[in-house]
Amino acid sequence: MKLPVDGQRVRKVLLDFDLTVEFGSGATVAFSEVVVDDLVVDEDNQFEGLRAFAVLLGVVCDEAEFDESGVLRLTFDGRTRVVAHPRQEVESWEFCAADGSTVLSGAGGTVESWPAPPHRSDEESTREGLPSIGATVVRISTGDDASVEFSDGTRLNFDLPLDAGYLVLRESVTASSDAGGDWVVELSSGHVIFYRPRTT
Repeated sequence: MKLPVDGQRVRKVLLDFDLTVEFGSGATVAFSEVVVDDLVVDEDNQFEGLRAFAVLLGVVCDEAEFDESGVLRLTFDGRTRVVAHPRQEVESWEFCAADGSTVLSGAGGTVESWPAPPHRSDEESTREGLPSIGATVVRISTGDDASVEFSDGTRLNFDLPLDAGYLVLRESVTASSDAGGDWVVELSSGHVIFYRPRTT
C-alpha cells in the first residue's frame, strides 16, 4: 500500500522523542526506529539519525510503501533507502497527512488508520518568543522553517547546528534575557543561544 508522498520533497526534519520527516504537502512520517541505508537509528542515536535525514532536505521521495506486516519502505532520489520494521513494544512509524488522517504501525506490526478529524485547526501551536526559565527544549528541526521549540509554547526560528543538538534537546532553560533587542538563552547543559528575534 502506498503513502501519498511520492514526488514530494523533504522540507523539514524534526527531532523530539521521534525522528520526523515533513514533506512539501505538510504530511509527516515519524519514526521510533528506522534504518537509513545501513544506519540503524533508534532512541540511542537519534542525533546521528537527524544528520542522516538532514542530507535528504530538498530531495524528492520516489516511493513510499508499507505492507500488511507493518514494514514501511521509502526511497529518495533513486538511491537513499529508508526502512522501518515493526517493533514489539511500541509503534514503529506514524504517517500523518496534511488533513490529519493517520496510518501507523503499532506494537507488533499491527497497521491501523484513522480518517481526518472533522475540524482541524490551522493555528500554529508555538510562537516566536523568549522562553521562560524552567521551560524545556522539546523539539529541534532543520530545513524549511527550522526552529528550536520549548515546552512553554515558545520557539526560536533558526537552524541549530546539528552537532549542538545533543546540548540542546531536552535541556531546561536556566536563564533568558533580552540584551538590547537580542535574546540570550542559557540551557542546563551550559549551551548558550544568542538569538535576534524576527518579530517584535
